[in-house]
Amino acid sequence: MSVRTGLRRAIPSALMTLMLATWLSPTVAAQTTSPLAATAQRKMLVVYRDGTIPADADNMAQRAGGRMLRKHARFGAAVVSGTAASEATLRRDPNVEYVVEDRSVTASQLKMRTMDANQMNAPSVHSSAPTLAMPSDGPDAFYTNSPQGWAVRVVGGYGGGIAGGPEAGPWATSTGKGVRIAVLDSGVDRTHPDIAPNLLLNMSDVDQTQQPSACDDGSPQDQSGHGTWVASLAAGAAGSATGLTVGVAPGASLLNVKVLQRMPGTGSTTAEQCTNGQPSGMLSWVLQGIDDAIAQKADVIVLSMAITLDLYSGDAAGLKASFDRVTHAASDAGAVLVAAAGNDAFNLANARYVSYPAQSRDVLAAVASTNPDCAEDLTAGDGCAPGLVTLAYYSNYGAPLNAVAAPGGSYPQGGNYAVSGWVRGACSTGIPNTSDGLPGTNGRSFGCFNLGHIGYMQAIGTSASAPLVAGVVALVKAAHPDWSAATIIAAIRASAVPTATMPYGVVNASTALAYKP
Repeated sequence: MSVRTGLRRAIPSALMTLMLATWLSPTVAAQTTSPLAATAQRKMLVVYRDGTIPADADNMAQRAGGRMLRKHARFGAAVVSGTAASEATLRRDPNVEYVVEDRSVTASQLKMRTMDANQMNAPSVHSSAPTLAMPSDGPDAFYTNSPQGWAVRVVGGYGGGIAGGPEAGPWATSTGKGVRIAVLDSGVDRTHPDIAPNLLLNMSDVDQTQQPSACDDGSPQDQSGHGTWVASLAAGAAGSATGLTVGVAPGASLLNVKVLQRMPGTGSTTAEQCTNGQPSGMLSWVLQGIDDAIAQKADVIVLSMAITLDLYSGDAAGLKASFDRVTHAASDAGAVLVAAAGNDAFNLANARYVSYPAQSRDVLAAVASTNPDCAEDLTAGDGCAPGLVTLAYYSNYGAPLNAVAAPGGSYPQGGNYAVSGWVRGACSTGIPNTSDGLPGTNGRSFGCFNLGHIGYMQAIGTSASAPLVAGVVALVKAAHPDWSAATIIAAIRASAVPTATMPYGVVNASTALAYKP
């Protein structure tokens, strides 16, 4: 057994990573085929040849027994409802390149650590949501008064006279002001003091008529926690009247485009299932989210999600082509897309498998690195000790990623205010003025995973790496507004700092800002 395989078995994977439902083998598929399969309605992503939706696309869908639901002209793709027979007919149309059945993407368990219960008290972020009381509590306290801001500092989030890091640094040149970062995730907590000051757009592409959930109301508000955590790492606000964390680009604006909602997990009751639920959505929602981000003039799009495709299976080739078409269009529109590499400790040098959107066209992939002040140690019970920066045990890797590294964190877990191998970020406290529980029931909603309505947590995974890289991208874009998406990606890759113990350079805002094309 390989070392990496052993580590995976010893400690569960810790990324909120989106996993595409596996394709059934031909044998299993034959056993589970229903006589109703040919008439059951389904949604399909239709990708047209030459990137152009034909003028008679609506009629094409109708002739196939389907119905046009939505067109994405910039992608040369559309969402069509129909049956298995409709899908087969559309596949034969000479104007169609691929037909991909829309499917659910679901989130795996997030490995997280919260505050101890006796360290949580009022005043609260929301009237019913306790937050933290630190020994030196105050704005930005996790960054200014504790080691918990290590991940932001490692990538160059410091300077400009802001307490908590070296006085001189990238923030003296750029804080990301004027740059728009679109977070495609489970939504954000719109009233969170680390999010609200920078929140420019708040929208949802969740369609509960397609995928209902008793655990979420489908609104832009984050009722899972993941999206708020991601957004705070990229562009958590700084200064007075803000929260306890600071993002890499505290001057940037956040575009919240919700494409995931909390879906039921395990349990014997609906309440228990929702408490254990994780974000999930449809592939078409992600497509719509990217389209909306482009329309809202996003400069950066963060995709803390990873879908591993087996290119020898099912319609993987169509999915790959669809992703490439969409991400290339976003790049052409001027947006830099940053995606998590994935959390399977998988070597993507095997050409049969690809991780999307990380390996999609024009996307900057982010793998996870560790904290040099708390070197990775997977022995249970061990505490933090300084050491070398390494690739986190759970991170996907391999030359085809063409990735850069940024903190994702690893074991050991540090204390609430102490040095930690984990990454501190904001979390969602649910819908304002509600307590924990099923949304719409007696003033209740869900917030931070199964932790209740809390404002902050520690976690690990490449879901942290992607927004940290996105924050650096925002700093560079603000300093060089005339640079294209391709130039910025080249700058980030070329300026990443190599180390003897890492297969990838670690992103660094100082060197990126000094890059000369």
